[in-house]
Amino acid sequence: SSHLGSKSDEWGAKCVVLVAMSFSVLEQLRSAHEDMENMQRALSLVMMDKSKNKRNPVSIEHAISFLVMQTQAKAHVAVEIYQDKDGMRTDDLNSLAGHRADKKQGDVWTSFYDKVKEVKDYHRRFTINQGLPELHNAEWFYHRAFEADRSELLFSGEEDLGKRVDMHEHFIKYTNIKRISALRRSRFRDATFARMKKRNPELKPDDKEVDEAAEAEFSELDYVEWLKTFDQFHDIPRYCKYREKSYSDYLEGAIAYLRGFLSRTQPMVGIEKLESQFEKEFEQMWSERSIPGWQEPTHKDKLFCLPSNRLFNNPTILESHKSGKHYRKKLEEMQKLSLAEQKRLVETVEQEDKRIASLESRAAKWRDLLSDVIQETVQHLQKKQSQTVEEMEADRDDDEDLDVESDGGVDVDGSDMDKADEDRPIYNPLNLPLGWDGKPIPFWLYKLHGLGIEYKCEICGNYSYWGRRAFEKHFSEWRHAFGMRCLKIPNTSHFKEITKIEDAITLYDKLKRDAEEQSFRPDQDVECEDIQGNVMSQRAFEDLRRQGLV
Repeated sequence: SSHLGSKSDEWGAKCVVLVAMSFSVLEQLRSAHEDMENMQRALSLVMMDKSKNKRNPVSIEHAISFLVMQTQAKAHVAVEIYQDKDGMRTDDLNSLAGHRADKKQGDVWTSFYDKVKEVKDYHRRFTINQGLPELHNAEWFYHRAFEADRSELLFSGEEDLGKRVDMHEHFIKYTNIKRISALRRSRFRDATFARMKKRNPELKPDDKEVDEAAEAEFSELDYVEWLKTFDQFHDIPRYCKYREKSYSDYLEGAIAYLRGFLSRTQPMVGIEKLESQFEKEFEQMWSERSIPGWQEPTHKDKLFCLPSNRLFNNPTILESHKSGKHYRKKLEEMQKLSLAEQKRLVETVEQEDKRIASLESRAAKWRDLLSDVIQETVQHLQKKQSQTVEEMEADRDDDEDLDVESDGGVDVDGSDMDKADEDRPIYNPLNLPLGWDGKPIPFWLYKLHGLGIEYKCEICGNYSYWGRRAFEKHFSEWRHAFGMRCLKIPNTSHFKEITKIEDAITLYDKLKRDAEEQSFRPDQDVECEDIQGNVMSQRAFEDLRRQGLV
């Protein structure tokens, strides 16, 4: 963005200098209006490029941002002239009417020829293109916008011009947080012990065999898995967050990266407005105590020690801490405080809670805004992990061929002129979908496939699907599968055509009841026969046998 800003500032400064050297304020005003109109036309050309996917989307966004900034600069110049604080606009108007101090009243023609002389003198001193004035039309501004674009310098190779995120640095910070790393190992050891306990009921929790198995099988968190789940902060215990500087640094770094990534890919987005909206939503949720993982304050936790302002992960460590000299010293200092000062200690704990919850909330919000980019990153990494070296080289060659085809060069033999008709805006008043050739599909085909019919799926977050084919296909796609996983329901064929959350839960409960009824129950499904040939269930037979009747 600094490269883009410096380029635009330099270009704007040159224009301002040239316009300022013109003697007529009215000419500056007319020029500002003309430039604003041409910039608006250039914006329409850029937007047509965006609709036809002729350029990289990020480059188009930066070109739009450049044109908007230049339009605002010209509008500011025009507003200052209209305000006429120095009276120069009024003087020029009087001059055109012939009202000048050194001329007679009504001497319009003398003023007119003086202005013509000034214009000729101005263009004689500032000549370009062999004496012809440079034409600042819509195409000129269009090309200047893309020349000022430096978006290729804003992204790393892993980000691929804003198509994917590169959060390896923040992933490493997360894995190096000692308390969270110890928590993962502890949870893995508990899971290993539970699995081994099934095979060996006599196994003890502190057996060395469990430690050896856990150490051999434990693997650190994968980057792809972290990308999928790094916004699930409610799964991290409170003691890993409270007054943990490394955790706060990790959250602040992730927020700064996601915020910067959005500003680099979409420079027209109002970042400040988004942040104020995030803050407003957080304050409301915090007052309602509805933030996941923060329903109860830390000072009410049984494992929290107020005198030393520490939160422990188990009662044993807490009791050991209370038996130490440091705790007793802190307790004596706290007992000497007044009631108001003790309340301030509690308020300090609540402020720390709010600070950490605010960081988590903002990180989750930015992650939601960039969910599509992160999902694309996950799919790309999974694809790379499953590819062989030959397949990766073939993909790289294909990408290079595409870059060569779309390098934007000019055909010197004039064949580009034959494609002028193809570059014209497509007439599509009905907003029909585009076909394989980049043109709108026939209206009868649009009606045949029912592409004007909207299907909403509540499980997908009220996402809209247009046409029956897209609706049926989405049941096997990631968005619907993710929604079903959030509901803790398997995405099987039983739930096809189910779009309501309530219907899915009801059907899942019914399927569970049917499965239980169809399962084999020995006390009712096993049949027994007595000596007389009477057939009965095993449960009835056992009751009669205990009574001595059979």
